[in-house]
Amino acid sequence: MKHARDGFIKILVLILLSTAPVCIYAQGVNYIGTSAANFLKIGLGAEYVGKAESDITSANNASVLYWNPGAISRINTVSLSLSYMNWLVGSNYAYLACSVPLGFVNAGLDMSYFSSGDMEETTLAQQDGTRKIFSATDYALGLTLAKSITDRFSVGLKVKYIGESLSSATADAFAFDIGSVFTTSFLNDMQLGITLSNFGSAMQFSGNDLVVTLPVSGSPTNKIIPASLQTDKWNLPLLFKVGVTTKAIKTENFSLGVSGSIVDSRDYSARFNIGSDFEFYKRLSLYCGYRFNNDVSNFSAGLGLKLQNDFTGDISFYYAYSVFKELNSVHQVSLAFNL
Repeated sequence: MKHARDGFIKILVLILLSTAPVCIYAQGVNYIGTSAANFLKIGLGAEYVGKAESDITSANNASVLYWNPGAISRINTVSLSLSYMNWLVGSNYAYLACSVPLGFVNAGLDMSYFSSGDMEETTLAQQDGTRKIFSATDYALGLTLAKSITDRFSVGLKVKYIGESLSSATADAFAFDIGSVFTTSFLNDMQLGITLSNFGSAMQFSGNDLVVTLPVSGSPTNKIIPASLQTDKWNLPLLFKVGVTTKAIKTENFSLGVSGSIVDSRDYSARFNIGSDFEFYKRLSLYCGYRFNNDVSNFSAGLGLKLQNDFTGDISFYYAYSVFKELNSVHQVSLAFNL
């Protein structure tokens, strides 16, 4: 059993290290606008978003499952996290995550759900609307196993099922995320994180909306036959992230944390995120961060409040505010329980 366990951990580490160069050097080809399931790029977890998605190493609650599956091995209690936000142009996004320590490994389950809300169908012939109402939904279900190999290094793997629907057309795929966290012995135990997300199969839409009727060319009776349109396959948005987090100032009642990350995506150029958090008496936290090379959203800020009691354990509330340049700003709230 021990040899099988050690072999599994080595495989995870090798996959993480060997796929990193592929993500970086594949950028020689322009893949802009060629990914499916783009909801997977949206930041979830108000604590994470409040720092402009710059901190991929901290593991305060189960929401860390979304951005680094390797970090949940550092959560020693049962943890539950819920997040919700009103996304752009009337859409909304929700997230639920749970992690449990099992002794040998930590296990996690999470689910994200995106909805466009109701929309009215328009066609070339009826550009003012057909009065037919439809919606688009996306979701991802994930199962994570993570292990602390030493007191400084942890690694985790998430396997997830991804689905999309647009009216009555649907598509699905399987993918995995892999992540790790390493705690150094210098600069107030600075932490390094590496993640690879959405490595998996392509998505292809099918369904009743792709069933059409076509006239038979040359038919004297104008015969019409049923046919099915075939769509192309589209890859998932592969994301490779490297991040660092440390405490610039750390006292008994106050701390100042700084973090930074590089995000290299399959379908956009590398982006750089920086953030900071101010923690007072281990109860109140203030966050802010900035995204560079992002022409849609740059500045984010937020706050966190932690309450402790013997009956319910730790209860934390988080709020994040993100500026979107030409669109409305986005608000996100999260609630976390560490039992």
